[in-house]
Amino acid sequence: NFLFGANNFGKDLFVCLASGARFSFILAIIVSSVNLFVCAIYGSIEGYYGGKLDIMMERYVELLSSIPFMIVITLLKYHLNASHILILFIAFFLTGWTGMAGRTRMQFYRFKNQEYVLAARTLGARDTRIMFKHIFPNGLGTIVTRCALVIPSMIYSETNLSYLGII
Repeated sequence: NFLFGANNFGKDLFVCLASGARFSFILAIIVSSVNLFVCAIYGSIEGYYGGKLDIMMERYVELLSSIPFMIVITLLKYHLNASHILILFIAFFLTGWTGMAGRTRMQFYRFKNQEYVLAARTLGARDTRIMFKHIFPNGLGTIVTRCALVIPSMIYSETNLSYLGII
């Protein structure tokens, strides 16, 4: 009566697939949420202040994004004596937040010279209030969409790593 049948040990294959999918979804959602939090702060600072600070922060992002994911996961696997979950989380976090930070930066450049931001600045609002109460909510739709599209790619990458025997 098993939906997908059973393996040689009598385990239900559907239950095994469901537990693997549950792990993949939970890991992808947690990593995506942490990436969203980090990219919101990093990209908003980068896009709001601009200038030399933006150039320095953007060079750091370019440096991190130039390192291939497969090298990061392989180095963490062989040099870090930790669980596979922690290794996957660190690898996806180190390589995943840079794209969303760039998207956040782009949204801040788009909205920071709008009239409502200039009015808030004229009325004496602090930079953090302008960043997170005025600009960030307007760019949130694009950032959350990007965050949601990262989840399937993380699941796909984790499946590939599992198939290759790295994780």
